[in-house]
Amino acid sequence: MDFYRRNLPHWQPKGAEFFITFRLAGSLPKEAVEQLQQKRKTFRDKCRNGNLTADETSQFEAEIFKAYDQLLDNPTSGPVWLSNDDVAQIVADTLHFYDRRNYDLYAFSIMSNHVHLVFRHNVENYDVDFPVTGTMQSIKSFSGKECNKLLKRNGKFWQAESFDRFIRDEEELDRVILYTLNNPVKANLVKNWRDWPFTYCKPEFIEST
Repeated sequence: MDFYRRNLPHWQPKGAEFFITFRLAGSLPKEAVEQLQQKRKTFRDKCRNGNLTADETSQFEAEIFKAYDQLLDNPTSGPVWLSNDDVAQIVADTLHFYDRRNYDLYAFSIMSNHVHLVFRHNVENYDVDFPVTGTMQSIKSFSGKECNKLLKRNGKFWQAESFDRFIRDEEELDRVILYTLNNPVKANLVKNWRDWPFTYCKPEFIEST
């Protein structure tokens, strides 16, 4: 089985390409999260009635993601530990560590309170029911512990769930890689994604950016 649902829907075909967003614990205002969750609940109720197409469902999830991401790009509350270069470097090193082990790393961008990540799951080295969930648990567990040590703090570092989207075709892959790389540009932090110190793109994709 490749699909399960907690608060967010997760479809994780083995060997597929994925766009992941994960964020710091407490990085979004509780009220904003509750509003978006209620909006998703209302939408799910409509889906149960069978009145919506797959394209409409995909479009809705994209809109919800956009709303979350806009809040993260313009934080008014919550931790921004990833703005510490040493903390961000721990996360970057962890993402590179799992490259060629659990996945083929395509791109990532580490922002002040969240991370965008694009990869292809490695079937041979990580054959479990929910490969993305397992990989993200490993990344969060190790990096969270190391970052907490550096910050001399205790407690939850990452939000439990991640947003993971199965990439359906080459056009979508190009789009999410560009989205990932240009997140610092969109947030008005740099003019060119190459100027952001914690952005990575696999060389073979750079020409298309």
